[in-house]
Amino acid sequence: MPIFDAMYFYNIHVITRKVNMGQERTYVCQKCGANIELIEGSGMMWHSFNKEMFYPPKKNSFGLNFYDSLDKKTLGEVHKFIDKEEFVYVADAYYQPYICKKCGKIESKIYFRIDSSKESYRPKYICECGGKYKRLTDKDREHLHCIKCSAAMYEDIEKHLCWD
Repeated sequence: MPIFDAMYFYNIHVITRKVNMGQERTYVCQKCGANIELIEGSGMMWHSFNKEMFYPPKKNSFGLNFYDSLDKKTLGEVHKFIDKEEFVYVADAYYQPYICKKCGKIESKIYFRIDSSKESYRPKYICECGGKYKRLTDKDREHLHCIKCSAAMYEDIEKHLCWD
């Protein structure tokens, strides 16, 4: 169970949470040898969250920022959500593998949740092909297929990497 330390910063509730181990996993096609590298978790790179992470970093600021990692559409949706609420906090954030429901493309994206007293916001990602991405589950990982030749993929555990 996560341990939370809360503090208030203007009207923003900042949550400092237990660190989620960062890792990289490599999946290889059994037939053609194509591979994908997926990162997940966050390690200590996002040790605390606040809405300032979704705006351009200030001069001499420390730490990573979502502003440079998210597409303009997602940033626009986030700004719209944040600006209409009096009180918001970023409840969680980490890299998460996603799979396109239409073409099967798999890639890591930033998953995050922003909560207000009324509702929550989670990103909805769209693939280049126009299909919707869904978060990759453990069950999905057992049945990954190569988008080049459709053969089954396996996890190359020798290339597994953990950080923080």
